[in-house]
Amino acid sequence: MLSSSSQLSRRGKSVLLVLTIALAASSLLFASLNNTLQQNNYYIMPQHSLRTNNDNDNDREEQNRRLLQLNSFTDPKSTQIRDQGGFLANSQWCKHPEEDEFPAPPIDYTHCENPQLIHMDINGGMTSYLNKILKVAMWAARDNSCFYINEGLGELGGDGGKHFSHSKLGYRLVDGRDTYIEPFLTRYFGQMGLTKSQFEGMLASGNYDVISPDPSEINHHDFGGKASLTTNDPEKRFEIMSIPQLGYNNVERIALKKHFLRRMFRINPAVRDHACQRLASQGLDDEYMALSVRRGDKVTETAVLDTVDPYIRLAEQGIQSHFGGKVPTMFVATDDCSVLGEFREARPEWKFVSECDNASEANGFVYKEMKLWNEEQTDAHFNKFIAEMIGMATAKYWIGVATTNVSYWIYFMRPLIASDDTFIWADPPRVPGLPW
Repeated sequence: MLSSSSQLSRRGKSVLLVLTIALAASSLLFASLNNTLQQNNYYIMPQHSLRTNNDNDNDREEQNRRLLQLNSFTDPKSTQIRDQGGFLANSQWCKHPEEDEFPAPPIDYTHCENPQLIHMDINGGMTSYLNKILKVAMWAARDNSCFYINEGLGELGGDGGKHFSHSKLGYRLVDGRDTYIEPFLTRYFGQMGLTKSQFEGMLASGNYDVISPDPSEINHHDFGGKASLTTNDPEKRFEIMSIPQLGYNNVERIALKKHFLRRMFRINPAVRDHACQRLASQGLDDEYMALSVRRGDKVTETAVLDTVDPYIRLAEQGIQSHFGGKVPTMFVATDDCSVLGEFREARPEWKFVSECDNASEANGFVYKEMKLWNEEQTDAHFNKFIAEMIGMATAKYWIGVATTNVSYWIYFMRPLIASDDTFIWADPPRVPGLPW
């Protein structure tokens, strides 16, 4: 039984979280409107959002009280509200980005007054490099630079190969020959960064200085790393940032990343509609819970959960705290479809649904085996994966592990108003004091 002081503390946290969400959302709405009006030769005075460097001590004390939610599992219940219109109406990822409550127009990647031209490879898995692309895209936008994603094999520079590029994501070994599915990303998503011809044209002009940051340099940039998601320091997690040329002025880091991602990560309509129809057919019309299980090659890379028991335990906690004790539908997203049977055996009375019922990856995703896939197998895997991303991002409550980049990408795909008490790590906390 909670004491009255604990109850008051929770109610206070709940009110403060709602205020935080509302203010962050209003700053993004202002950014969208400001950008649109600037494009039409209108001007609005800049607006300060939640925190600035001019806050006095009382304001800072109030800010710290708002951030107490970071220290335990007792965060106030999510304010995420769902319409009663079925999955296609409830999921923002099943709609055009301009139809969001805070519209997410496309980014003009050719607008770069800065002579610095950023060149990057996609030498890794899908979400590993989507995370890096997001960081580089924000870096380039802030600096008013252009960036290019190299999806093939090649050498950059005229000195015999100053920078060697190799895209493992699109690499395929066909009849003993090295080949590439190129372009790869635009099979599933809208253009991110310059096209190959635009990049080559800028190189030929001689007006640009090309830099090729490695993963470490990307992660240590202002917009890099996971610091905003896995730190106890509120000054870092809720750091105020700006990208003036896109209309973002004094917006909190997490809200800025979420909205920028929505503008950058534009799933091709045909891929999106196919994924959303698949998800809608699974009966996800009401509030549901997502369980993200990663095995496959992660078994050889790091310690992974080899049982579904932690998921079941945390799901039971979430059912009581966020679903009023009523068991919701469980959406299982996994690279190892054998776990679906484990869940159903552990809780036969619960309803588990999964893209595994439509496509099989019985042995788990092994990154090094991608080179042996043909185009049909490639599309089958990524169409399933994209459907799972949308399913996880739309869920009211998410449980997953910190040992995969998928989790961090999904965090930023979730709605602006999704609160941290609905994003739960199933593996042991990697940062002391955090609920993840």
